[in-house]
Amino acid sequence: MLQPVGQERWWAISWVTGICLSLIVWFIINVLLCVWIYRDAESRGMNGALWLIIVFISGIIGLIVYLIVRGEKTRRPSPYTAPSPVRKCPYCGREIDVSANFCPYCGNKVST
Repeated sequence: MLQPVGQERWWAISWVTGICLSLIVWFIINVLLCVWIYRDAESRGMNGALWLIIVFISGIIGLIVYLIVRGEKTRRPSPYTAPSPVRKCPYCGREIDVSANFCPYCGNKVST
């Protein structure tokens, strides 16, 4: 028993559409993952562009390698905030705030 030609064509079109949609979804997830990798690597003081390329090319294997290799997050000093001025305590030698009247470590009065 032969099927009409239209049904075979519909079956092929549905397969091609499914494969195309799967590839599009995979590509979107891969791009979002690469954006996250780039931002996370930069926040940890690593080369974000390098890790983006590695993960984009190698996929899940690159992600696993990145998750194993990545270090602790580092806080970069903001260029808009000035460091607080400090001075050394004449008694214990530790750094204290410039406006302090007493050393918080040894308790001695410091001259201003």
